[in-house]
Amino acid sequence: MNKFFLSFLLISLIFTISCCEQKESAKETPIEIANEEELMEKYGPKDLTEEQVDSIIESIEWETNKNPSILGSKEAKKGGTFVYGDPAYPATLRTEGENANYVINAMLRDLIYETLLTLDPVTLEYVPSLANKWSISSDKKTFFYHIDPKARWQDGKPLTAFDVVATYDLLTNEGIRDPYTNDFYSSKFDRPAAITPDIVMVTTKILQWSLFLYFSQAFNILPEHVVGKISGSEYLKEYNNKMMVGSGPYMFESATTNQSIVLKRDTNWWASGARINQGLYNFDIFKYIFFSDETLLEENFKKGTVDAFLIRSTKLQKWVKEFTPGKMNSIKYNHIIKQKIYNDSPKGTAGYHFNIREEPFNDKRVRQAFCLLLNRGKMIEKLFFGECKYMDSYYSNLPYENKNNPKIRYNTTEAIKLLEEAGYSQQNLNDEGYIVKNGKVFELNLNVYLTDDTRVETLYQEELRKAGIKLNLKNVTWATHTKEVGERNFKIARMGHTGLLFPNPESSLHSKYADKKDNNNLWGLKNKRVDEICEANNLEFDLQKRIKLIQELDSILMNEYLTALFWYQDDIKILYWNKFGIPECVLSRYNSGSYLEHQIVSLWWYDEEADKRLKEAIEKDLPLPAKPAEVRYWEKYH
Repeated sequence: MNKFFLSFLLISLIFTISCCEQKESAKETPIEIANEEELMEKYGPKDLTEEQVDSIIESIEWETNKNPSILGSKEAKKGGTFVYGDPAYPATLRTEGENANYVINAMLRDLIYETLLTLDPVTLEYVPSLANKWSISSDKKTFFYHIDPKARWQDGKPLTAFDVVATYDLLTNEGIRDPYTNDFYSSKFDRPAAITPDIVMVTTKILQWSLFLYFSQAFNILPEHVVGKISGSEYLKEYNNKMMVGSGPYMFESATTNQSIVLKRDTNWWASGARINQGLYNFDIFKYIFFSDETLLEENFKKGTVDAFLIRSTKLQKWVKEFTPGKMNSIKYNHIIKQKIYNDSPKGTAGYHFNIREEPFNDKRVRQAFCLLLNRGKMIEKLFFGECKYMDSYYSNLPYENKNNPKIRYNTTEAIKLLEEAGYSQQNLNDEGYIVKNGKVFELNLNVYLTDDTRVETLYQEELRKAGIKLNLKNVTWATHTKEVGERNFKIARMGHTGLLFPNPESSLHSKYADKKDNNNLWGLKNKRVDEICEANNLEFDLQKRIKLIQELDSILMNEYLTALFWYQDDIKILYWNKFGIPECVLSRYNSGSYLEHQIVSLWWYDEEADKRLKEAIEKDLPLPAKPAEVRYWEKYH
């Protein structure tokens, strides 16, 4: 952890200095726009004279980064198809708005749309993307971005500052039914202004250390000639199961609900020649296939219909006992490669989340009891074969983790005592052995959407039954589950959150979101000190002090027993057919395992000769050369 922390300290320098940054002249060939006057009227500054705009432009001191790290391989070739499988078709294909805040939406978004800047994959310094240079005012409350004159939408139209403003307009439109996004951008930023077609000015309403990061690297730009012509509600309806034109390396090709999503490489991608993109985004086609359950997905991988398979914690038994050379000739002969990849990814948070807005989980004693009844030790040993670690923090494997957090371990005796204190007495059991309180059985529903593997849920169900609690497992689709959680129509829900290198606790923990639907405060948490920490974290530019704040927050969350936390793997376990070219690192440094498909599509390539060798080896039952069982490429950077 200490070694990782040293590399993590780089982010504290991003705002003020970068050894790779160079000063640039403000003079550059302007973008030519046919309807420029009309667009300037709509998206330009409302309170600046032409002379003031000229003065601002002359005073800008631009920065850029011309030497980013290159992660792609020089051996990479364009072509071929990569097929990935998943059991859960998304509730929507939109990248913004209601039900769009999930990993698959983020993966699609980052392949089709781009941000103003990106981060170096090794050092985390800023790197040009849609903007080829940028500037931050001395008070850190005004940002300027110069749009790269080469930037183009996939339909050939130039990408301009107007697109940035139109995207802001959409994200702050209440019609997209995303209160957190609406509030975040409207409360943190003034409406951006296109002071020229190629320069956008962004002014913040408050001082917050992360605002330049968010607007630069988390604000995916959408086309004005689409979003500027429709309302938020029209956007929700029109793009629920399709995607609009983008500017990124891939373009939307087609989608069939519950079956597939197909992306096609943009052979005319305007940024394909950029240094940071060398050797990246090589597959002509990326096809996402969906199956009704994990068993069908696994079977299709073994048949070769799917190219790669991520081993989640629910599949560790198969990793240890079935995906072995002794059980599968395809692995024995290296037709399928089995690897553990170690990198510096945050591990995220997962577990059974409690809705604390109503009974029974508005009582902390009940929440604590449910945490104590989750027999993680037995699960880690029996189901996951020691391949997982206890999750004792909301910030596992990061400097923000509070090492003094309570270590919650299985304890039926203590759980029953807490339930008794909360009025759920073992003296009031019905004939089936379930607690009855005020004439009602202590009964809950838990959605199950990983339909082929309910071992964890079944074990939990049994432990709860012993304590007099009836837990019903309710089979639903992922779309139904996300809808119910978004509408707060649940008491207990299995959910996971991707880990962040730059935690933003306000988005999921602040009280202002507790009573609103479709945001990340799933629990309904209202805590004055949590709110104070969220707000203090926003204003703190010192990384060390932010770490202390989040560590305090982590302790509060653990002691509130909001989630019966699960476990995590300290590696990424993957299986893939041996027909691809792969860089030495295999996967990137910071992305998590749940984002595996994005990393593969970014870094790997189809190797025609390797595919021929694979087919011949399968036909003749011959072995192929082995590849490392473990990849620890990133440890040399520690």
